Amino acid sequence: MSAQLGIFSGWTEIANYLGKGVRTVQRYERELGLPIHRPAGKSAGSVIATKAELDRWVTAGSIRVKPWPTERTNTIGAEFLQIDSEIALTFCGLALRATDKGRKSYAAQAARKAYDTIIRLRKGIKLTDEQRDKLDAGLQRLKSELQRIG
Repeated sequence: MSAQLGIFSGWTEIANYLGKGVRTVQRYERELGLPIHRPAGKSAGSVIATKAELDRWVTAGSIRVKPWPTERTNTIGAEFLQIDSEIALTFCGLALRATDKGRKSYAAQAARKAYDTIIRLRKGIKLTDEQRDKLDAGLQRLKSELQRIG
């Protein structure tokens, strides 16, 4: 820290001052509005923070919590669910074509785990009508394939 100016330079100095890890402090910036400045307004790279701003942020508490999940989180979550359902369908296809009992069992188990995960995670993700319809169609097909496997 430049002691005379009360400025911390870099994530490590900021994290050390707050008594947290670097990744935690980066999350605080993203999710809780920790006052961090980037030279030249860049979104990545070197960062600085002032002692006064950090102290004010700490004493004010984390009342600036961003809503979760965000639209971006929902979009990524919807994409993940769709991809996971396609992977599960691939495992179903492998199980249905497998001649080796062990491989068939492994592929079927992977498909069932994927299906269960999709059902569980879907509850926390806000889907658009289009995303919901597409995912529901994939899940219906997946459920049908899983029933064929037995």
